[in-house]
Amino acid sequence: MISKQIFKKCNDVHYLNYYHPYRIQGDRNPNFNDFSGRILNLKDNKDKDIQHFFLEMNTGLNSRNVVICVVPSSDSSKVDSGIKKLAQKFANFGERIDGTSCLRRHTSVLKAAHGGSRDVETHLRSIEVTNNVIIRDREVILLDDVCTSGSSLTACEILLKNAGASNVHKVVIGLTFR
Repeated sequence: MISKQIFKKCNDVHYLNYYHPYRIQGDRNPNFNDFSGRILNLKDNKDKDIQHFFLEMNTGLNSRNVVICVVPSSDSSKVDSGIKKLAQKFANFGERIDGTSCLRRHTSVLKAAHGGSRDVETHLRSIEVTNNVIIRDREVILLDDVCTSGSSLTACEILLKNAGASNVHKVVIGLTFR
């Protein structure tokens, strides 16, 4: 399902590489690198970087008839994002199903990177499954750009399984380096 040649794994999260935040405690991070910069560009909807990650990751998502979902933004008004565009590219390639609108954040939460809660319950209270028919009895690839604590991924996994997904594979581009 998820290629071990392309993705590394930490606990139950598959990731492409480590993400080094631009700043640590207000200071420029000396470990910030091109890979981490590309993730920030993807967050800014830069087509070149969306295409870069599509080419780098697509062969590692080697399954058909899987539903591709995304963790919604912490901002409930932000419905289009670079990670959603990337997920839609994955869905349009290789007989996959576009489930990018299955999860919706109905209440904004403060970004964890800006001091918001990293509690799973916060995400469970602010996200809902809007289309359980598309995921019922199917395998789901749940995609996000960066995983730091994993709380939003875990909350979305719980919601998808409660809505009938047979299995949820959590995949991120970058795992925050600690």
